[in-house]
Amino acid sequence: MHKKSIILFFGVIFSTILYGQEKDQVLLTINKSPVYRSEFKRVYLKNIDLVKDESQKDIDEYLELFINYKLKLEEARSQGLDKKESYVKELAGYKKQLSASYLTDTKASDALVKEAYDRLRQRVNASHILVQVKPDALPNDTLVAYEKIIEARNKIINGEDFKKVAVAYSQDPSVKKNGGDLGWFSAFRMVYPFEDAAFTTEVGKVSKPFRTRFGYHIVKVNNKEKSLGEVTVAHIMVSFNKDKTEEQAEKRIKEIQMQLQDKASFESLAKQYSDDRNTAINGGKINRFGQGALNSESFEKVAFGLKEKGELSEPVKTKYGWHIVKLIEKHPPKTFEELKGELTQRVKKDSRSKLITESFINTLKEKYGLEKNEKALSYFKKIIPSTSFKEKWNFSEDDSNLKKNLFKIGDQNFTYLDFARFIQNKGTRKSNTKEVAVLVDRIYEDYESAMLLQYYEENLEQDNQDFANVISEYRDGLLLFDLMETKIWNAAKTDSIGLQKYYDSRKNNYIQNESYKIMKASSTNKELITKVEKLLKKGKDVNTIKKEVNTSATNKVLFTEQIVEKEIDDLASKFSGKSGEVVSATEDNYITLIKVLEVIPSRTKTFEETKGKVINDFQEDLEKQWLNELRGKYSVELNEKTLKKIKKELSI
Repeated sequence: MHKKSIILFFGVIFSTILYGQEKDQVLLTINKSPVYRSEFKRVYLKNIDLVKDESQKDIDEYLELFINYKLKLEEARSQGLDKKESYVKELAGYKKQLSASYLTDTKASDALVKEAYDRLRQRVNASHILVQVKPDALPNDTLVAYEKIIEARNKIINGEDFKKVAVAYSQDPSVKKNGGDLGWFSAFRMVYPFEDAAFTTEVGKVSKPFRTRFGYHIVKVNNKEKSLGEVTVAHIMVSFNKDKTEEQAEKRIKEIQMQLQDKASFESLAKQYSDDRNTAINGGKINRFGQGALNSESFEKVAFGLKEKGELSEPVKTKYGWHIVKLIEKHPPKTFEELKGELTQRVKKDSRSKLITESFINTLKEKYGLEKNEKALSYFKKIIPSTSFKEKWNFSEDDSNLKKNLFKIGDQNFTYLDFARFIQNKGTRKSNTKEVAVLVDRIYEDYESAMLLQYYEENLEQDNQDFANVISEYRDGLLLFDLMETKIWNAAKTDSIGLQKYYDSRKNNYIQNESYKIMKASSTNKELITKVEKLLKKGKDVNTIKKEVNTSATNKVLFTEQIVEKEIDDLASKFSGKSGEVVSATEDNYITLIKVLEVIPSRTKTFEETKGKVINDFQEDLEKQWLNELRGKYSVELNEKTLKKIKKELSI
């Protein structure tokens, strides 16, 4: 985990500010500042399930971490780190980012989340025609595009072939290749207006024209089907790359297939021979996935086509290599509750979020009792000349009308002058309309929405308790990061002499264990393995042995060389570690013969080899020394009676 992430995580754990805190017993004081019993209990209970280290769940151990955190914060403030420009700027940036999640209509969001869930449970196969028109196109250009899409739709409705019409009318660059065919898709794969049209149009029907940022579309729905849910599979992959051709990869996968047909363990083969090292360690197992999740249609087709648990596929080729796939389990579609959190985040990032924003703006208008100022609109429509579309609009601030109130949000007044400046800053020359009345209406709506959001955001910390708590937690975490970076992390990076001395005094902590270069021969055929063992003992080399034992097209031994480290690699525990030693290991019915080709003695790692660990250890020692200094600098007084009561309440 990145250091900053760690610090901000602990910022969440050890946030110290309590809003509206009732007077209760003091647990401890740090530098004469009280820390209350209720605060410690809240923090402990809130975060205990997040802590993986069992020792930190112990109340006394947790209290020590809590005190250390408080001491660091006290030191950071005493150094004035909370006044640094970079700190203030980053905190403001985070506050801005966080507030975005509070500027939303929950009801509208929930409705869209439920709709997305229902749509994810099915797929649509559709074709489309696009007539391009820019979002800011002139009315005449928009009308031309609309009439063209209507013309195309009428031809299809009257019986003309969709593909022919698509090639003739559609301005989608891919239409000549696919005739407008989009294939299968589900929710979130298209912009929301397009998705909405596809899912609400009946199979075999053509939608009415609708507009997206690309232009006008019509969609023909060819088919709909329920989602197949998800599958969990395992695979063995033999990749082809600069070191291995497709033919060589295919030959290897077929050798592995023969081993599987001879009842070799799929998991054992995957661990030893799959080129997908991320899954090989788990016997080739891939995390469960749904249709369209992988960037390989051919792999997905095979995976979803398997019927029974344990069923194996024929070798299948993808752009990554050759695979054999094993079905582990089929999973039905997830429930709404299981997907709700994930879908909520996806909706916020999707184009449908605009609908939520519009709904939220309307909610704020009701909250602050905001009504459109028609008199103001009439005034501006009169004073803005048509020449403003060609040259910058200027106005006189001496105009007494500009002192009038435009509207009021909460306790803040917005004047005609504020709106005039907004219009001037926004500019009128780039507008896609040349009608002053239309322009003023649009800019007023933008200004009203912007001021509503701005006011609500600026007052979030006073109005919303949850927002205030999160900001407080981040504020402390960010402050601690700055302190740790200055005091510990940078010191370890820059003190090269101290770091070298630290390594020299602790070389025994950085030992490379004894390692072994080994040769493995694996097969389900015990007779072949016995033959290999005899040939090895006669001193035959691997290439000679391969030729002698791999004479059958259906029964072969797989040979591999690798290096394993004592006490690190499990395979090293299979033999005693003598050069020339030959042992065998059996997993299920799969036999692996191991010969130790070379013993690589234990040695002390060089400074450069283990520099990362040395830096980490050096930093830990620096921090321990520093914390001892802080405990001497700042007073810490613990109320043992209160601590005892907390332990009783928490049943520790």
